[in-house]
Amino acid sequence: MKRLVTASCSLALMLFTALLVCSNSAAVPSKPNIIFVFVDDWGYADVGFRNPAIKSPMFDELARTGVILDRHYVFKYCSPSRASLMSGRWPHHAHQWNIVPQTVDLGMNLNFTAMPAKLKQAGYSTHMIGKWHLGLKNEDYIPVNRGFDTMTGFLTGGEDHITQKTGCAIDFWTDKAPDPRNGTYDTYTYCAAIEQIFEHHDTSNPFFMYLSLHNVHAPLEAPPEFINKYAENSTCKSRRTYQAMVSVADNATAYVVQKLKALNMWDNTLLVVSADNGGELCIGSNYPLKGCKKTFFEGGVRSSAFASGGVLPEKVRGTKLQGYIHIADWYPTFSLMAGVDPSDSGPGKFPVDGVDVWPLLSGDANQTTHDEIILGFNFTHSNPDQGAIIVGDHKLIVGNQKDGCDSLMHSPQDYPCSKGPELPDCNPYCLYDIINDPTEKNDLYSSQPELGKQLLARYMKYADEPRDQQDQGYHNQHKLPNAGKTACAYFAAHGGYWQPWEKSSKSGNN
Repeated sequence: MKRLVTASCSLALMLFTALLVCSNSAAVPSKPNIIFVFVDDWGYADVGFRNPAIKSPMFDELARTGVILDRHYVFKYCSPSRASLMSGRWPHHAHQWNIVPQTVDLGMNLNFTAMPAKLKQAGYSTHMIGKWHLGLKNEDYIPVNRGFDTMTGFLTGGEDHITQKTGCAIDFWTDKAPDPRNGTYDTYTYCAAIEQIFEHHDTSNPFFMYLSLHNVHAPLEAPPEFINKYAENSTCKSRRTYQAMVSVADNATAYVVQKLKALNMWDNTLLVVSADNGGELCIGSNYPLKGCKKTFFEGGVRSSAFASGGVLPEKVRGTKLQGYIHIADWYPTFSLMAGVDPSDSGPGKFPVDGVDVWPLLSGDANQTTHDEIILGFNFTHSNPDQGAIIVGDHKLIVGNQKDGCDSLMHSPQDYPCSKGPELPDCNPYCLYDIINDPTEKNDLYSSQPELGKQLLARYMKYADEPRDQQDQGYHNQHKLPNAGKTACAYFAAHGGYWQPWEKSSKSGNN
């Protein structure tokens, strides 16, 4: 039977006070505490400051007193966004495949120096809570061997929130071993881990936390106390549960902020919150953006995101930033804040693609330094040969994007209780002015063929790169190596938990 057990740290909603104010200086902070929060499959409209139906008081407060990152881009589904964050690379320079329990014989390139390993070079204490989704086949891939001091969470890409069962085994993990505390709603256990981490943290040392929440990823499950915050007849059952899951994510983030303030760490903290992709088709609302998770329309790749914390200059608080940021940009940004070299060149890997976005965050610049943002390149997942690129005001989408329902059909309040029309076909291409037409209603590819050719030429220059290094040589989700039977047999013989089934193949770890 599933259990909903409350952990030692309370998840009751808290009263929020104004965030502490620090200097107006836009100088790069010296070794600030860094918190990055991922909210899984979170729709663009599924937050209180965009949709009054959502109860997310902490997210709203952080955005109100911080900076809304209105053009923050990610990949169109889970694992590649995480790989870009942890490595600073474009998705196709890391990987564009989505690691699932049936194709587990892969992970983030072991040649990459992962973000926590970079920060440890500067003396940071590094902690991860939640979803990993970057490989587990051998011990080299797990979080504590990629630079994290501690990790509590799960290694695959999705599981039951209460039983922690996925595929052929249970997936719940602490540091270097399976964790037997499964059977509790995952965010409660994460909150207990947050409590323990802060209890043992020496505040004289800089601090990095990667809070990679499982909410609001399916299956749709939430504790009754959060479901009951939404009137029973306010929306359909699935949408009500989904909204409650947003409130759970909000409250877990609030607990981190509360701890930072209680330990007088907040005024030297940068906290970033982002979705890993758009809301799932016909579950999350990306209104007024077109599309959903698994598409390169804005609703799939323009994430809900904001930054807050005491290190932000007074002049930028309460503002909305329109400059482009890609999820890979946080790698060099955090590295430079920590005082370490953000480069990561060497054999068997592309160099870091991200750029420092502190000038944008601090208000010293209003435009990205990217010449272009390559959202994806020449990869087959559901539909063949997909990709997308942003150059200036325009975005070119390559390949068929038909996948589910269209959020433009409904307001955030009633979507997705009714299914909208299927998305239009971009085969071969769609071209949009995403600045003047952010809802992507007007496809310009036929009316402006020369512009389309220019963007296509920019896109195709990536074909000149070593193809065997792009996506680590795997360019089709349906042809990934599959170790399912071998892995499941190992799990069954070792307690029934997901875990590495091979020993380390390296003398040292990243």
